[in-house]
Amino acid sequence: MHGGQDSVRPGLAGTIESCIANRAEAERYFGIDKFSKIKQSTNPVVRAVGPGFIANAARNAVMSSTSFVLTPLMYKNFYPQERKSQTTLFWFGLGMNIFVGNVVAINLQALWGRSLDQLAAQQHIDYRGVIRESLRKEGVSAFITPSKWFSRVLMNAPAQGTLPWFYNEVLPKGEAPVLRLAKRVESMTS
Repeated sequence: MHGGQDSVRPGLAGTIESCIANRAEAERYFGIDKFSKIKQSTNPVVRAVGPGFIANAARNAVMSSTSFVLTPLMYKNFYPQERKSQTTLFWFGLGMNIFVGNVVAINLQALWGRSLDQLAAQQHIDYRGVIRESLRKEGVSAFITPSKWFSRVLMNAPAQGTLPWFYNEVLPKGEAPVLRLAKRVESMTS
């Protein structure tokens, strides 16, 4: 990735993931019966992606950016060259996921849930209002607490935090046989 693409691709990936999953996540959050009773937008796109889409897509974009842009760039440009190895990439990626990506994602996950609560109560979502009211009532703990961080890290970090290592160290080992097979298949179909 180069230049502006570094920030566009993870945002696009987060948006695509949320287009597919957000509505189902909202249904699971409320339960199918309660979800069916909540007034939905008349906009067909909004109905298709589900409520709370912006917070959901932002969370997914942050996690994608952490794994595929921030971690590789930070490791490449700032980690001491003489200490680079498969092991240090693995632990660096896990650390970036745990202490950078998930800290932001936890806040966005809380915003998503609180936005859905507002939708159920008021039949609309106003993100600024959700943030303002949540901070007024609970302060920063409305969005991040040690228990929220710990539970999200346990759920997410082992898989997502090791992606840079996996893509750089594991996938290349199978690349040559896959490319040979693809060429064979292509030659058979040409």
